[in-house]
Amino acid sequence: MEYVTNLMDVSVEPGEWARQRESEGWPVLSVADHFYTDHRAFPHVWVAASAMAASTSEAIITTSFVNNLFRSPIEVAQAALLLQKVSSGRFELGVGAGWAEGELLDAGMIYPPPRDRAGMYAESIQIIRSLITDGTCAFKGQYYQVDTRSVGPLDIPAPKLIGSVGGPRTVREVTPHVDRVEIKASSASTRGGKLDLEVMAQIPEEHLFSMIERVRNINPDIELGMFVLCNAGSDSFTRDLELKMGENLYGRFFGSPEKVADGLGWLADQGISRAQLSPFDDASLDRLAPHLL
Repeated sequence: MEYVTNLMDVSVEPGEWARQRESEGWPVLSVADHFYTDHRAFPHVWVAASAMAASTSEAIITTSFVNNLFRSPIEVAQAALLLQKVSSGRFELGVGAGWAEGELLDAGMIYPPPRDRAGMYAESIQIIRSLITDGTCAFKGQYYQVDTRSVGPLDIPAPKLIGSVGGPRTVREVTPHVDRVEIKASSASTRGGKLDLEVMAQIPEEHLFSMIERVRNINPDIELGMFVLCNAGSDSFTRDLELKMGENLYGRFFGSPEKVADGLGWLADQGISRAQLSPFDDASLDRLAPHLL
């Protein structure tokens, strides 16, 4: 199992954070893509990823996940190709459909209904795949019509493309075009545009099994990851979250560091080869490190 630690704190310098995490042994370093959520501001995804790449030498640098609603797929592909070059081939591009309604509306942007968000995302993935592979793309879809003639640099292998999938449509339409599928089993808890912990607590393990099966039916050999909301510790905040999550799927990822590590090991038994850790409390990573690295 490969573990990913995710930069979500705007108060830290991304390069210093990346150097520290690499020295601790984290093999993959990622940065989220939000303006802000209810409880925190976020660093800019491309600026942070560039600083992280420039400050490390071995760790994989990735995005978790570039928000498809924020920018054009042409800009995403252009940024990914240059990051792949400046990182000496260590960049992996993760792209998601976008889910946080509030930050988009507050910015004067459009928050499409679920059907359109999924459709836009599926088309964008196809455009990005073409651009990072060939540098060109002629595409006419329902949401995007592009005729892009030259994007680069293309003098090194293309970055891996990672698709975050949370429902049957994105599994079906995104999986064929990506190198790794990142299963977002918690997607039902964000469909209202905000994270709903009560909904997350009700998600059964069978839901994860079903998603894995659907992906494997499309591509039996594709790499599987999972976006894991978690928190590790013995403090009252973590204990309250553990009680709230109960005995269903996400109950495995809240509690003592030993319990969370066991839960992540259980994911490996299900065929998940990379866990994208997204703790509610950044100190969770320090508590988990001795059990994972």
